[in-house]
Amino acid sequence: MKFDLDDSMLRFFIVLFSITIISGRAVFGMDMMDSNSSMEEKNFYETIIRESQKYHASSAALSRYLTPYFNQAIRKNDNALLAIYYCLLADQSFDSEGGRNSFSDKYYLKALDLEKNYNYQNVSAWVKVMYGFYLYRCLKASEALPLLLEGEKGLEEIPKDLALDLAHTYKKLGYFFGTLGDYSAGIKYLELGRQQEGISPKFKAEILDNLGLLTLKSGGDTVEAMKNFEIAQNLALSEKDSLRYAKTLGNQARVYEGRGDYQKALSLLEKDLEISKSLGNNKNTIFALMMRIRLRISMGANQEVKKMIRDTEQLLEGTDDKKTILELEEHKLNLAIQNHDLKQELKARRRIEQLQDSLRFLDGDPVLSQLKFMADRQKYADKLSLAQALIKKKRAETRLWVILSLFVLVLFFFIYNAFRYRSRKRMREYEYQLLNLKYTKAELDKELMSSKSQIDEYMVYLRRNNEQIDLLSSMLEERGAASIKDRDELKILLQSHLITDEKWQEFKLLITREFPNLLQDIQAKFPDLTESNLRVIVLMKLGLNNREVANVLGVTPDAIKKSMQRLKKKLGAQAGILMEYISDKELV
Repeated sequence: MKFDLDDSMLRFFIVLFSITIISGRAVFGMDMMDSNSSMEEKNFYETIIRESQKYHASSAALSRYLTPYFNQAIRKNDNALLAIYYCLLADQSFDSEGGRNSFSDKYYLKALDLEKNYNYQNVSAWVKVMYGFYLYRCLKASEALPLLLEGEKGLEEIPKDLALDLAHTYKKLGYFFGTLGDYSAGIKYLELGRQQEGISPKFKAEILDNLGLLTLKSGGDTVEAMKNFEIAQNLALSEKDSLRYAKTLGNQARVYEGRGDYQKALSLLEKDLEISKSLGNNKNTIFALMMRIRLRISMGANQEVKKMIRDTEQLLEGTDDKKTILELEEHKLNLAIQNHDLKQELKARRRIEQLQDSLRFLDGDPVLSQLKFMADRQKYADKLSLAQALIKKKRAETRLWVILSLFVLVLFFFIYNAFRYRSRKRMREYEYQLLNLKYTKAELDKELMSSKSQIDEYMVYLRRNNEQIDLLSSMLEERGAASIKDRDELKILLQSHLITDEKWQEFKLLITREFPNLLQDIQAKFPDLTESNLRVIVLMKLGLNNREVANVLGVTPDAIKKSMQRLKKKLGAQAGILMEYISDKELV
Protein backbone atom coordinates (compact mmCIF):
# COMPACT_ATOMS: atom_id res chain seq x y z
CA MET A 1 0.00 0.00 0.00
CA LYS A 2 1.35 3.44 -0.88
CA PHE A 3 1.01 6.17 1.71
CA ASP A 4 1.13 9.91 1.16
CA LEU A 5 3.79 10.97 3.66
CA ASP A 6 4.69 14.60 4.26
CA ASP A 7 8.40 15.50 4.37
CA SER A 8 8.57 16.19 8.12
CA MET A 9 7.04 12.80 9.03
CA LEU A 10 9.38 11.01 6.61
CA ARG A 11 12.43 12.75 8.06
CA PHE A 12 11.33 11.83 11.60
CA PHE A 13 10.89 8.20 10.55
CA ILE A 14 14.38 8.05 8.99
CA VAL A 15 16.05 9.67 12.03
CA LEU A 16 14.31 7.29 14.46
CA PHE A 17 15.26 4.29 12.35
CA SER A 18 18.92 5.46 12.20
CA ILE A 19 19.04 5.90 15.99
CA THR A 20 17.69 2.38 16.47
CA ILE A 21 20.24 0.85 14.09
CA ILE A 22 23.18 2.73 15.65
CA SER A 23 22.07 1.73 19.15
CA GLY A 24 21.78 -1.90 18.10
CA ARG A 25 25.24 -1.88 16.58
CA ALA A 26 26.70 -0.31 19.71
CA VAL A 27 25.08 -2.85 22.02
CA PHE A 28 25.61 -6.00 20.05
CA GLY A 29 28.93 -5.11 18.45
CA MET A 30 27.60 -5.28 14.91
CA ASP A 31 30.11 -2.66 13.77
CA MET A 32 33.07 -4.77 14.87
CA MET A 33 35.07 -6.68 12.33
CA ASP A 34 35.25 -10.42 12.57
CA SER A 35 38.21 -10.86 14.97
CA ASN A 36 38.98 -14.52 14.24
CA SER A 37 40.08 -16.48 11.23
CA SER A 38 37.54 -18.51 9.30
CA MET A 39 37.09 -22.16 10.19
CA GLU A 40 38.84 -23.12 6.96
CA GLU A 41 41.86 -20.94 7.81
CA LYS A 42 41.90 -22.20 11.39
CA ASN A 43 42.00 -25.84 10.20
CA PHE A 44 44.79 -24.94 7.75
CA TYR A 45 46.91 -23.25 10.45
CA GLU A 46 46.31 -26.04 12.95
CA THR A 47 47.35 -28.69 10.41
CA ILE A 48 50.68 -26.90 9.91
CA ILE A 49 51.23 -26.67 13.69
CA ARG A 50 50.40 -30.36 14.18
CA GLU A 51 52.44 -31.63 11.22
CA SER A 52 55.47 -29.53 12.20
CA GLN A 53 55.88 -31.74 15.31
CA LYS A 54 57.04 -34.56 13.03
CA TYR A 55 60.04 -32.46 11.99
CA HIS A 56 60.76 -30.90 15.40
CA ALA A 57 63.88 -32.97 16.03
CA SER A 58 65.80 -31.30 13.19
CA SER A 59 65.93 -27.59 12.40
CA ALA A 60 66.85 -28.37 8.78
CA ALA A 61 63.91 -30.77 8.35
CA LEU A 62 61.49 -28.29 9.95
CA SER A 63 62.79 -25.47 7.76
CA ARG A 64 62.27 -27.59 4.60
CA TYR A 65 58.73 -28.42 5.70
CA LEU A 66 57.82 -24.80 6.53
CA THR A 67 59.49 -23.07 3.54
CA PRO A 68 56.52 -23.54 1.13
CA TYR A 69 54.20 -22.04 3.75
CA PHE A 70 56.59 -19.14 4.29
CA ASN A 71 56.53 -18.45 0.54
CA GLN A 72 52.73 -18.68 0.53
CA ALA A 73 52.49 -16.25 3.45
CA ILE A 74 54.71 -13.72 1.63
CA ARG A 75 52.84 -14.18 -1.67
CA LYS A 76 49.37 -13.83 -0.14
CA ASN A 77 50.40 -11.29 2.53
CA ASP A 78 49.15 -13.71 5.20
CA ASN A 79 50.78 -12.22 8.31
CA ALA A 80 48.96 -14.63 10.63
CA LEU A 81 50.57 -17.59 8.84
CA LEU A 82 53.92 -15.78 8.95
CA ALA A 83 53.61 -15.32 12.75
CA ILE A 84 52.90 -19.05 13.15
CA TYR A 85 55.93 -19.83 10.97
CA TYR A 86 58.28 -17.78 13.20
CA CYS A 87 56.85 -19.28 16.42
CA LEU A 88 57.45 -22.82 15.21
CA LEU A 89 61.03 -21.99 14.20
CA ALA A 90 61.71 -20.27 17.54
CA ASP A 91 60.33 -23.19 19.56
CA GLN A 92 62.47 -25.69 17.64
CA SER A 93 65.55 -23.51 18.04
CA PHE A 94 65.06 -23.40 21.82
CA ASP A 95 64.75 -27.20 22.02
CA SER A 96 67.64 -27.99 19.68
CA GLU A 97 70.01 -25.54 21.41
CA GLY A 98 68.92 -26.67 24.87
CA GLY A 99 67.84 -23.20 25.94
CA ARG A 100 67.38 -19.58 24.99
CA ASN A 101 69.44 -18.32 22.04
CA SER A 102 69.61 -15.40 19.64
CA PHE A 103 67.56 -17.19 16.96
CA SER A 104 64.73 -18.16 19.32
CA ASP A 105 64.55 -14.58 20.64
CA LYS A 106 64.61 -13.09 17.14
CA TYR A 107 61.92 -15.37 15.73
CA TYR A 108 59.56 -14.89 18.66
CA LEU A 109 59.93 -11.10 18.54
CA LYS A 110 59.18 -11.18 14.80
CA ALA A 111 56.04 -13.24 15.46
CA LEU A 112 54.90 -10.83 18.18
CA ASP A 113 55.61 -7.79 16.02
CA LEU A 114 53.39 -9.13 13.21
CA GLU A 115 50.27 -8.94 15.42
CA LYS A 116 49.48 -5.40 14.31
CA ASN A 117 49.34 -6.60 10.68
CA TYR A 118 46.49 -9.08 11.15
CA ASN A 119 43.26 -9.04 13.20
CA TYR A 120 42.87 -12.72 14.06
CA GLN A 121 42.39 -12.95 17.82
CA ASN A 122 42.72 -16.74 17.81
CA VAL A 123 46.18 -16.54 16.17
CA SER A 124 47.23 -13.66 18.45
CA ALA A 125 46.25 -15.61 21.61
CA TRP A 126 48.18 -18.67 20.41
CA VAL A 127 51.31 -16.58 19.65
CA LYS A 128 51.20 -14.91 23.08
CA VAL A 129 50.84 -18.23 24.91
CA MET A 130 53.72 -19.67 22.85
CA TYR A 131 56.02 -16.73 23.56
CA GLY A 132 54.96 -16.46 27.22
CA PHE A 133 55.65 -20.16 27.77
CA TYR A 134 59.02 -19.74 26.06
CA LEU A 135 59.94 -16.97 28.54
CA TYR A 136 58.69 -19.14 31.39
CA ARG A 137 61.00 -21.95 30.25
CA CYS A 138 63.81 -19.38 30.17
CA LEU A 139 63.12 -18.72 33.89
CA LYS A 140 61.64 -15.30 33.05
CA ALA A 141 58.27 -15.81 34.71
CA SER A 142 57.82 -12.08 35.39
CA GLU A 143 58.19 -11.33 31.67
CA ALA A 144 56.00 -14.32 30.76
CA LEU A 145 53.12 -13.34 33.08
CA PRO A 146 51.57 -10.45 31.06
CA LEU A 147 51.79 -12.43 27.81
CA LEU A 148 50.20 -15.55 29.26
CA LEU A 149 47.47 -13.54 30.99
CA GLU A 150 46.68 -11.80 27.69
CA GLY A 151 46.68 -15.17 25.94
CA GLU A 152 44.38 -16.62 28.62
CA LYS A 153 41.98 -13.68 28.34
CA GLY A 154 41.96 -13.90 24.55
CA LEU A 155 41.31 -17.62 24.74
CA GLU A 156 38.21 -17.04 26.88
CA GLU A 157 36.80 -14.68 24.23
CA ILE A 158 37.41 -17.03 21.28
CA PRO A 159 34.81 -19.65 20.25
CA LYS A 160 36.40 -22.97 21.21
CA ASP A 161 36.04 -24.36 17.69
CA LEU A 162 38.22 -21.50 16.39
CA ALA A 163 40.99 -21.66 19.04
CA LEU A 164 44.34 -22.97 17.77
CA ASP A 165 46.00 -26.11 19.15
CA LEU A 166 43.81 -26.11 22.27
CA ALA A 167 45.30 -29.20 23.93
CA HIS A 168 48.90 -27.85 23.94
CA THR A 169 47.73 -24.31 24.73
CA TYR A 170 45.86 -25.54 27.81
CA LYS A 171 48.89 -27.60 28.83
CA LYS A 172 51.17 -24.56 28.70
CA LEU A 173 48.77 -22.47 30.78
CA GLY A 174 48.39 -25.34 33.25
CA TYR A 175 52.16 -25.70 33.71
CA PHE A 176 52.65 -21.95 34.14
CA PHE A 177 49.90 -21.35 36.70
CA GLY A 178 50.89 -24.52 38.54
CA THR A 179 54.45 -23.19 38.85
CA LEU A 180 53.12 -19.87 40.19
CA GLY A 181 51.31 -21.81 42.90
CA ASP A 182 47.86 -21.16 41.42
CA TYR A 183 47.07 -24.87 41.56
CA SER A 184 43.33 -24.54 40.93
CA ALA A 185 44.00 -22.72 37.63
CA GLY A 186 46.76 -25.16 36.73
CA ILE A 187 44.53 -28.18 37.39
CA LYS A 188 41.66 -26.57 35.47
CA TYR A 189 43.76 -26.08 32.32
CA LEU A 190 45.37 -29.51 32.49
CA GLU A 191 41.90 -31.07 32.82
CA LEU A 192 40.75 -29.10 29.79
CA GLY A 193 43.82 -30.25 27.86
CA ARG A 194 43.14 -33.87 28.79
CA GLN A 195 39.54 -33.59 27.57
CA GLN A 196 40.47 -32.48 24.04
CA GLU A 197 39.69 -34.94 21.27
CA GLY A 198 42.39 -36.60 19.22
CA ILE A 199 45.28 -36.24 21.69
CA SER A 200 47.94 -38.96 21.55
CA PRO A 201 48.45 -41.46 24.40
CA LYS A 202 51.92 -40.03 24.93
CA PHE A 203 50.55 -36.52 25.35
CA LYS A 204 47.78 -37.80 27.63
CA ALA A 205 50.36 -39.51 29.83
CA GLU A 206 52.25 -36.22 30.17
CA ILE A 207 49.06 -34.34 31.12
CA LEU A 208 47.96 -36.95 33.67
CA ASP A 209 51.41 -37.13 35.25
CA ASN A 210 51.48 -33.36 35.79
CA LEU A 211 47.83 -33.32 36.85
CA GLY A 212 48.68 -35.77 39.63
CA LEU A 213 51.68 -33.64 40.64
CA LEU A 214 49.57 -30.45 40.94
CA THR A 215 46.95 -32.38 42.90
CA LEU A 216 49.69 -33.35 45.39
CA LYS A 217 51.09 -29.83 45.61
CA SER A 218 47.64 -28.36 46.21
CA GLY A 219 47.12 -30.71 49.16
CA GLY A 220 44.46 -32.62 47.26
CA ASP A 221 43.44 -36.26 47.35
CA THR A 222 46.56 -38.47 47.22
CA VAL A 223 44.46 -41.38 45.99
CA GLU A 224 43.34 -39.32 43.01
CA ALA A 225 46.92 -38.20 42.41
CA MET A 226 48.18 -41.79 42.53
CA LYS A 227 45.44 -42.86 40.12
CA ASN A 228 46.63 -40.26 37.60
CA PHE A 229 50.27 -41.37 38.03
CA GLU A 230 49.36 -45.02 37.46
CA ILE A 231 47.32 -44.31 34.31
CA ALA A 232 50.16 -42.14 33.01
CA GLN A 233 52.63 -44.92 33.82
CA ASN A 234 50.63 -47.51 31.85
CA LEU A 235 50.29 -45.16 28.88
CA ALA A 236 54.03 -44.45 28.94
CA LEU A 237 54.79 -48.19 28.95
CA SER A 238 52.43 -48.79 26.02
CA GLU A 239 54.06 -45.95 24.08
CA LYS A 240 57.59 -47.03 25.13
CA ASP A 241 58.15 -43.56 26.57
CA SER A 242 60.91 -44.42 29.05
CA LEU A 243 61.48 -40.88 30.29
CA ARG A 244 57.80 -40.34 31.11
CA TYR A 245 57.73 -43.76 32.79
CA ALA A 246 60.70 -42.71 34.96
CA LYS A 247 58.98 -39.44 35.89
CA THR A 248 55.82 -41.26 36.97
CA LEU A 249 57.96 -43.42 39.27
CA GLY A 250 59.49 -40.32 40.84
CA ASN A 251 56.08 -38.71 41.29
CA GLN A 252 54.66 -41.87 42.88
CA ALA A 253 57.64 -41.74 45.27
CA ARG A 254 56.34 -38.30 46.34
CA VAL A 255 53.05 -39.90 47.41
CA TYR A 256 54.83 -42.53 49.51
CA GLU A 257 57.08 -39.85 50.97
CA GLY A 258 53.99 -37.96 52.11
CA ARG A 259 52.61 -41.16 53.65
CA GLY A 260 55.91 -41.76 55.51
CA ASP A 261 56.70 -44.95 53.56
CA TYR A 262 60.31 -43.96 52.83
CA GLN A 263 61.46 -47.45 51.79
CA LYS A 264 58.78 -47.71 49.10
CA ALA A 265 59.62 -44.20 47.95
CA LEU A 266 63.35 -45.02 47.74
CA SER A 267 62.61 -48.22 45.82
CA LEU A 268 60.69 -46.24 43.17
CA LEU A 269 63.43 -43.58 43.05
CA GLU A 270 66.11 -46.20 42.39
CA LYS A 271 64.20 -47.33 39.29
CA ASP A 272 63.70 -43.69 38.28
CA LEU A 273 67.44 -42.98 38.64
CA GLU A 274 68.43 -46.07 36.72
CA ILE A 275 66.25 -45.14 33.71
CA SER A 276 67.12 -41.42 33.80
CA LYS A 277 70.87 -42.12 33.89
CA SER A 278 70.61 -44.64 31.04
CA LEU A 279 68.78 -42.02 28.96
CA GLY A 280 71.38 -39.39 29.86
CA ASN A 281 68.65 -37.08 31.15
CA ASN A 282 70.46 -35.00 33.79
CA LYS A 283 67.42 -32.93 34.68
CA ASN A 284 65.33 -35.89 35.77
CA THR A 285 68.36 -37.56 37.37
CA ILE A 286 68.95 -34.43 39.48
CA PHE A 287 65.26 -34.37 40.44
CA ALA A 288 65.45 -38.01 41.65
CA LEU A 289 68.75 -37.41 43.51
CA MET A 290 67.34 -34.36 45.29
CA MET A 291 64.35 -36.34 46.44
CA ARG A 292 66.54 -39.20 47.58
CA ILE A 293 68.67 -36.75 49.61
CA ARG A 294 65.52 -35.42 51.23
CA LEU A 295 64.37 -38.95 52.09
CA ARG A 296 67.77 -39.98 53.52
CA ILE A 297 67.85 -36.88 55.71
CA SER A 298 64.37 -37.75 56.97
CA MET A 299 65.66 -41.28 57.75
CA GLY A 300 68.76 -39.88 59.54
CA ALA A 301 71.33 -41.37 57.10
CA ASN A 302 73.52 -38.23 57.03
CA GLN A 303 76.73 -39.96 55.91
CA GLU A 304 75.09 -41.20 52.73
CA VAL A 305 73.69 -37.72 52.09
CA LYS A 306 77.16 -36.15 51.75
CA LYS A 307 78.02 -38.44 48.83
CA MET A 308 74.64 -37.85 47.21
CA ILE A 309 75.18 -34.09 47.46
CA ARG A 310 78.59 -34.41 45.78
CA ASP A 311 77.10 -36.57 42.99
CA THR A 312 74.34 -34.03 42.44
CA GLU A 313 76.79 -31.09 42.41
CA GLN A 314 78.79 -32.80 39.68
CA LEU A 315 75.67 -33.06 37.53
CA LEU A 316 74.84 -29.41 38.22
CA GLU A 317 78.22 -28.12 37.04
CA GLY A 318 77.79 -25.77 34.10
CA THR A 319 74.04 -25.41 34.63
CA ASP A 320 72.12 -22.38 35.83
CA ASP A 321 69.66 -24.25 38.08
CA LYS A 322 70.03 -21.90 41.05
CA LYS A 323 66.94 -23.23 42.82
CA THR A 324 68.38 -26.75 43.05
CA ILE A 325 71.81 -25.42 44.02
CA LEU A 326 70.14 -23.35 46.76
CA GLU A 327 68.34 -26.44 48.08
CA LEU A 328 71.67 -28.34 48.14
CA GLU A 329 73.33 -25.50 50.09
CA GLU A 330 70.50 -25.58 52.61
CA HIS A 331 71.07 -29.33 53.09
CA LYS A 332 74.79 -28.66 53.52
CA LEU A 333 74.01 -25.96 56.07
CA ASN A 334 71.85 -28.34 58.11
CA LEU A 335 74.57 -31.00 58.02
CA ALA A 336 77.21 -28.44 59.13
CA ILE A 337 75.03 -27.35 62.02
CA GLN A 338 74.46 -30.95 63.08
CA ASN A 339 78.23 -31.67 62.87
CA HIS A 340 79.14 -28.34 64.58
CA ASP A 341 81.30 -27.49 61.54
CA LEU A 342 81.43 -23.68 61.85
CA LYS A 343 83.57 -23.19 58.74
CA GLN A 344 81.19 -25.15 56.50
CA GLU A 345 78.23 -23.45 58.15
CA LEU A 346 79.54 -19.94 57.36
CA LYS A 347 80.42 -20.98 53.81
CA ALA A 348 76.93 -22.42 53.27
CA ARG A 349 75.26 -19.32 54.69
CA ARG A 350 77.24 -16.97 52.40
CA ARG A 351 76.42 -19.17 49.41
CA ILE A 352 72.72 -19.27 50.35
CA GLU A 353 72.60 -15.49 50.67
CA GLN A 354 74.19 -15.04 47.23
CA LEU A 355 71.79 -17.49 45.64
CA GLN A 356 68.76 -15.87 47.27
CA ASP A 357 69.83 -12.46 45.97
CA SER A 358 70.26 -13.93 42.51
CA LEU A 359 66.87 -15.66 42.58
CA ARG A 360 65.11 -12.39 43.37
CA PHE A 361 65.64 -11.54 39.71
CA LEU A 362 64.75 -15.01 38.44
CA ASP A 363 62.11 -17.54 39.40
CA GLY A 364 62.73 -17.99 43.08
CA ASP A 365 59.83 -18.68 45.42
CA PRO A 366 59.45 -15.01 46.50
CA VAL A 367 59.26 -13.96 42.87
CA LEU A 368 56.74 -16.65 42.02
CA SER A 369 54.61 -15.73 45.04
CA GLN A 370 54.66 -12.09 43.97
CA LEU A 371 53.77 -13.07 40.41
CA LYS A 372 50.89 -15.20 41.67
CA PHE A 373 49.61 -12.20 43.60
CA MET A 374 49.91 -10.04 40.48
CA ALA A 375 48.16 -12.68 38.36
CA ASP A 376 45.33 -12.99 40.88
CA ARG A 377 44.96 -9.22 41.03
CA GLN A 378 44.93 -8.94 37.23
CA LYS A 379 42.34 -11.71 36.93
CA TYR A 380 40.20 -9.98 39.55
CA ALA A 381 40.51 -6.69 37.66
CA ASP A 382 39.56 -8.47 34.42
CA LYS A 383 36.53 -10.08 36.07
CA LEU A 384 35.50 -6.72 37.55
CA SER A 385 35.95 -5.07 34.17
CA LEU A 386 33.93 -7.84 32.53
CA ALA A 387 31.16 -7.50 35.12
CA GLN A 388 31.05 -3.73 34.56
CA ALA A 389 30.97 -4.27 30.81
CA LEU A 390 28.08 -6.74 31.20
CA ILE A 391 26.16 -4.26 33.36
CA LYS A 392 26.81 -1.53 30.81
CA LYS A 393 25.71 -3.83 28.01
CA LYS A 394 22.57 -4.78 29.93
CA ARG A 395 21.69 -1.14 30.42
CA ALA A 396 22.35 -0.44 26.76
CA GLU A 397 20.14 -3.40 25.81
CA THR A 398 17.36 -2.02 28.02
CA ARG A 399 17.70 1.39 26.36
CA LEU A 400 17.66 -0.28 22.96
CA TRP A 401 14.46 -2.19 23.76
CA VAL A 402 12.85 1.04 24.98
CA ILE A 403 13.87 2.75 21.74
CA LEU A 404 12.64 -0.20 19.70
CA SER A 405 9.32 -0.23 21.57
CA LEU A 406 8.96 3.51 21.01
CA PHE A 407 9.88 3.02 17.38
CA VAL A 408 7.23 0.29 16.96
CA LEU A 409 4.57 2.43 18.68
CA VAL A 410 5.40 5.49 16.58
CA LEU A 411 5.48 3.37 13.44
CA PHE A 412 2.11 1.80 14.31
CA PHE A 413 0.64 5.25 15.05
CA PHE A 414 2.11 6.56 11.80
CA ILE A 415 0.73 3.66 9.72
CA TYR A 416 -2.68 3.85 11.43
CA ASN A 417 -3.01 7.59 10.76
CA ALA A 418 -1.74 7.23 7.23
CA PHE A 419 -4.28 4.45 6.65
CA ARG A 420 -7.09 6.62 8.09
CA TYR A 421 -5.99 9.58 5.98
CA ARG A 422 -5.91 7.40 2.89
CA SER A 423 -9.33 5.91 3.70
CA ARG A 424 -10.87 9.36 4.26
CA LYS A 425 -9.31 10.60 1.05
CA ARG A 426 -10.63 7.61 -0.90
CA MET A 427 -14.08 8.18 0.62
CA ARG A 428 -14.03 11.84 -0.42
CA GLU A 429 -12.90 10.85 -3.89
CA TYR A 430 -15.67 8.24 -4.09
CA GLU A 431 -18.34 10.68 -2.91
CA TYR A 432 -17.12 13.28 -5.38
CA GLN A 433 -17.08 10.71 -8.18
CA LEU A 434 -20.56 9.48 -7.28
CA LEU A 435 -21.89 13.02 -7.20
CA ASN A 436 -20.29 13.69 -10.56
CA LEU A 437 -21.90 10.53 -12.00
CA LYS A 438 -25.33 11.63 -10.72
CA TYR A 439 -24.80 15.03 -12.25
CA THR A 440 -23.72 13.44 -15.56
CA LYS A 441 -26.84 11.22 -15.47
CA ALA A 442 -29.05 14.25 -14.99
CA GLU A 443 -27.30 16.00 -17.86
CA LEU A 444 -27.77 12.96 -20.11
CA ASP A 445 -31.45 12.72 -19.24
CA LYS A 446 -31.84 16.40 -19.96
CA GLU A 447 -30.10 16.00 -23.31
CA LEU A 448 -32.30 13.00 -24.08
CA MET A 449 -35.47 14.98 -23.41
CA SER A 450 -34.30 17.71 -25.76
CA SER A 451 -33.24 15.27 -28.48
CA LYS A 452 -36.21 12.93 -28.82
CA SER A 453 -36.69 14.11 -32.38
CA GLN A 454 -33.16 13.13 -33.37
CA ILE A 455 -32.04 9.51 -33.36
CA ASP A 456 -28.35 10.42 -33.87
CA GLU A 457 -28.30 12.40 -30.65
CA TYR A 458 -29.93 9.47 -28.89
CA MET A 459 -27.10 7.28 -30.10
CA VAL A 460 -24.60 9.75 -28.64
CA TYR A 461 -26.57 9.51 -25.41
CA LEU A 462 -26.36 5.73 -25.53
CA ARG A 463 -22.58 5.76 -26.02
CA ARG A 464 -22.02 8.21 -23.16
CA ASN A 465 -24.42 6.10 -21.13
CA ASN A 466 -22.17 3.12 -21.85
CA GLU A 467 -19.15 4.99 -20.51
CA GLN A 468 -21.03 5.76 -17.29
CA ILE A 469 -22.11 2.12 -16.98
CA ASP A 470 -18.46 0.94 -17.38
CA LEU A 471 -17.31 3.39 -14.71
CA LEU A 472 -20.05 2.39 -12.28
CA SER A 473 -19.32 -1.33 -12.85
CA SER A 474 -15.63 -0.83 -12.06
CA MET A 475 -16.49 1.15 -8.92
CA LEU A 476 -18.73 -1.70 -7.77
CA GLU A 477 -15.86 -4.16 -8.26
CA GLU A 478 -13.38 -1.92 -6.42
CA ARG A 479 -15.72 -1.50 -3.48
CA GLY A 480 -16.37 -5.20 -3.01
CA ALA A 481 -15.91 -4.84 0.77
CA ALA A 482 -17.75 -1.49 0.98
CA SER A 483 -20.86 -0.94 3.06
CA ILE A 484 -24.23 -2.22 1.81
CA LYS A 485 -25.45 1.38 1.62
CA ASP A 486 -22.62 2.37 -0.75
CA ARG A 487 -23.16 -0.68 -2.96
CA ASP A 488 -26.93 -0.15 -3.10
CA GLU A 489 -26.43 3.48 -4.08
CA LEU A 490 -24.10 2.46 -6.89
CA LYS A 491 -26.51 -0.24 -8.07
CA ILE A 492 -29.44 2.21 -8.16
CA LEU A 493 -27.37 4.65 -10.18
CA LEU A 494 -26.26 1.90 -12.51
CA GLN A 495 -29.87 0.70 -12.95
CA SER A 496 -30.92 4.21 -13.94
CA HIS A 497 -28.62 4.00 -16.98
CA LEU A 498 -30.16 0.78 -18.32
CA ILE A 499 -32.86 0.54 -21.04
CA THR A 500 -35.82 -0.66 -19.05
CA ASP A 501 -39.15 -1.72 -20.59
CA GLU A 502 -40.45 1.80 -20.07
CA LYS A 503 -37.42 3.37 -21.78
CA TRP A 504 -37.70 0.84 -24.60
CA GLN A 505 -41.25 1.88 -25.30
CA GLU A 506 -40.14 5.54 -25.38
CA PHE A 507 -37.26 4.55 -27.69
CA LYS A 508 -39.69 2.69 -30.03
CA LEU A 509 -41.85 5.83 -30.31
CA LEU A 510 -38.74 7.86 -31.18
CA ILE A 511 -37.75 5.34 -33.89
CA THR A 512 -41.30 5.23 -35.28
CA ARG A 513 -41.36 9.05 -35.58
CA GLU A 514 -37.97 9.17 -37.27
CA PHE A 515 -38.30 5.96 -39.32
CA PRO A 516 -42.00 5.00 -39.56
CA ASN A 517 -41.38 1.79 -41.53
CA LEU A 518 -38.26 0.46 -39.69
CA LEU A 519 -39.87 -1.69 -37.01
CA GLN A 520 -42.61 -2.91 -39.35
CA ASP A 521 -39.97 -3.79 -41.95
CA ILE A 522 -37.99 -5.86 -39.41
CA GLN A 523 -41.07 -7.70 -38.16
CA ALA A 524 -42.26 -8.34 -41.71
CA LYS A 525 -38.93 -9.86 -42.75
CA PHE A 526 -38.53 -11.84 -39.54
CA PRO A 527 -41.99 -12.56 -38.12
CA ASP A 528 -40.67 -15.01 -35.48
CA LEU A 529 -38.75 -12.34 -33.54
CA THR A 530 -39.63 -11.78 -29.88
CA GLU A 531 -39.68 -8.34 -28.26
CA SER A 532 -36.27 -9.00 -26.64
CA ASN A 533 -34.86 -10.14 -30.03
CA LEU A 534 -36.19 -6.98 -31.63
CA ARG A 535 -34.57 -4.85 -28.92
CA VAL A 536 -31.10 -6.44 -29.55
CA ILE A 537 -31.35 -6.25 -33.36
CA VAL A 538 -32.40 -2.56 -33.32
CA LEU A 539 -29.51 -1.59 -30.99
CA MET A 540 -27.01 -3.54 -33.13
CA LYS A 541 -28.35 -1.95 -36.33
CA LEU A 542 -27.90 1.46 -34.68
CA GLY A 543 -24.15 0.60 -34.34
CA LEU A 544 -23.71 -0.80 -30.81
CA ASN A 545 -21.46 -3.85 -30.37
CA ASN A 546 -22.16 -6.88 -28.19
CA ARG A 547 -20.59 -5.38 -25.04
CA GLU A 548 -22.39 -2.05 -25.45
CA VAL A 549 -25.74 -3.76 -26.05
CA ALA A 550 -25.14 -5.92 -22.97
CA ASN A 551 -24.28 -2.80 -20.92
CA VAL A 552 -27.46 -0.86 -21.72
CA LEU A 553 -29.68 -3.92 -21.31
CA GLY A 554 -28.03 -4.88 -17.98
CA VAL A 555 -26.87 -8.34 -19.07
CA THR A 556 -23.51 -9.95 -19.83
CA PRO A 557 -21.92 -10.01 -23.33
CA ASP A 558 -22.12 -13.83 -23.17
CA ALA A 559 -25.90 -13.59 -22.70
CA ILE A 560 -26.20 -11.45 -25.86
CA LYS A 561 -23.93 -13.85 -27.75
CA LYS A 562 -25.97 -16.90 -26.72
CA SER A 563 -29.25 -15.11 -27.51
CA MET A 564 -28.07 -14.40 -31.05
CA GLN A 565 -26.89 -18.00 -31.47
CA ARG A 566 -30.36 -19.29 -30.49
CA LEU A 567 -32.03 -16.80 -32.89
CA LYS A 568 -29.80 -17.91 -35.78
CA LYS A 569 -30.65 -21.54 -35.10
CA LYS A 570 -34.37 -20.62 -34.98
CA LEU A 571 -34.25 -18.68 -38.26
CA GLY A 572 -32.27 -21.32 -40.09
CA ALA A 573 -31.63 -20.17 -43.69
CA GLN A 574 -32.84 -16.64 -42.89
CA ALA A 575 -30.02 -16.19 -40.32
CA GLY A 576 -27.60 -14.99 -43.00
CA ILE A 577 -30.17 -12.47 -44.27
CA LEU A 578 -30.59 -11.19 -40.68
CA MET A 579 -26.85 -10.64 -40.22
CA GLU A 580 -26.63 -8.78 -43.55
CA TYR A 581 -29.60 -6.66 -42.48
CA ILE A 582 -27.92 -5.79 -39.18
CA SER A 583 -24.62 -4.98 -40.92
CA ASP A 584 -26.44 -2.53 -43.23
CA LYS A 585 -26.59 0.62 -41.13
CA GLU A 586 -29.15 2.28 -43.41
CA LEU A 587 -32.28 2.85 -41.32
CA VAL A 588 -34.65 3.75 -44.22
